[in-house]
Amino acid sequence: MTYVQRLADCLTRLRKASMAALLALLVVSLFGIPFFSEPGSQVSRIVQDVLFSLILAAGVVTSKERPGVFPLIALGALIAVTVRCASWLFPADYTLAIRDETALAAVALIGATLGMIVFGPGKVTFDRIDGAIALYILIGMIWAYAYQLVNLRFPHAFSGTTLGPGPENSSTWIYFSFVTLTTAGYGDIVPVARQARSLANLEGLIGQLYPAIVLARLVSLHLAGGSSGTDKN
Repeated sequence: MTYVQRLADCLTRLRKASMAALLALLVVSLFGIPFFSEPGSQVSRIVQDVLFSLILAAGVVTSKERPGVFPLIALGALIAVTVRCASWLFPADYTLAIRDETALAAVALIGATLGMIVFGPGKVTFDRIDGAIALYILIGMIWAYAYQLVNLRFPHAFSGTTLGPGPENSSTWIYFSFVTLTTAGYGDIVPVARQARSLANLEGLIGQLYPAIVLARLVSLHLAGGSSGTDKN
């Protein structure tokens, strides 16, 4: 085995490990931490910021096999982490919008690249299934940032719950996003502005189509020993 082949194998193993790590970090950050910590506390914010940075790092490593977009993703992740760190030095009113905007951009870039990896040509393996699940969770995360930005730009865009600005409300937007994505629709938070309704409609549509068509297709192909396209290797 040549040095180039060994390096390629090492990068493949690293990418597979980063895919599983990304999924684990997303689950812990979005569903574990809010369950065990008090929203708005300093400890909760520190843990969330650390986990967010690790999520971006795992996403950057996962995107290494896409050299064309890797520098852009790495730059976006670096900017998002830098802004998040700087937000500790300034009042939330001055930093929340740019904090959410940079986070939305970085996560969206990682999600788009992850989609190309998961659904690209090649055999469907367990790491691709992990990536498909991680992508589904990333969609909910992306929409959570979008909802918070809409609420900042258009006051009273949502009704039913008091939703003031600040990092302490991030868990509420995560909750609303996944309620919409899974079309559970409890009704405690209602989009009122047309921008909010448009986002909610689009997320609900994705939430219906993604598991039924895409994720089920990947699992069935894996069980059948097939692939998601023409294997170029």
